[in-house]
Amino acid sequence: MSKSRGNVVNPDDLVARYGTDTVRLFLMFIGPWDQGGPWSATGIEGVHRFLARVWTLAQADPPGSPPATSGELLGSVEELTRALRAATHRTIREVGEDYAELHFNTAISKLMGLANAIVRAGDAGMVGSQAHDEAVDALLLLLAPAAPHLTEELWARRGHPYSVHQEAWPAYDPALTAAETIELPVQVDGKLRDRLVVTPDTPAEEIERLALSSERVQAYLAGRPPLRVVQVPGRLVNVVTPPRE
Repeated sequence: MSKSRGNVVNPDDLVARYGTDTVRLFLMFIGPWDQGGPWSATGIEGVHRFLARVWTLAQADPPGSPPATSGELLGSVEELTRALRAATHRTIREVGEDYAELHFNTAISKLMGLANAIVRAGDAGMVGSQAHDEAVDALLLLLAPAAPHLTEELWARRGHPYSVHQEAWPAYDPALTAAETIELPVQVDGKLRDRLVVTPDTPAEEIERLALSSERVQAYLAGRPPLRVVQVPGRLVNVVTPPRE
């Protein structure tokens, strides 16, 4: 963009429509901070919706979401708590690392992931639990450098002392940051057909056996042996079928 060419974008228009926090967060999210690139407002609505989601889930007493009792929880209380705490502590570690390296776009992406995990936990009946409160508070503290005004307001609404920007950076428990299980997409000829849930240390041979024993994969093999099975460790499994005669 160049002022002499008359193609400068006035940020005041976006600020008036979306607010300063949305514009600030969007500028940090659209790409690597040190690489620049052509300006486009495409995607700002997604960032605005993310902040609206944070606004809703961080209310101390959100409408229609009374504190959960153990009988209302959908699934094992222990499992739900462990999963949410693991997501919280992994996010604290990874976002701290990203901020230190000025990788703002990936940091914000991980904050969006934590927000989604909090929403799922709330849907399962965990609103009001210690793990849920811990996750929401961590989200606000991690988001505060990128969205200072919204997080300040929400921090006060949650009954915390002034100010969120004077709080210590949240600490994480290394024991909670290691994933107990991972989800591997299983592809057949490059197209997603199934998913496997395994531990990170599951041997490649066992992963291949599980993938080939999948009913969905077998449907595409149609009784034929695979041409080969390609694994990207920790990422995916791709079963290549032989050509049909």
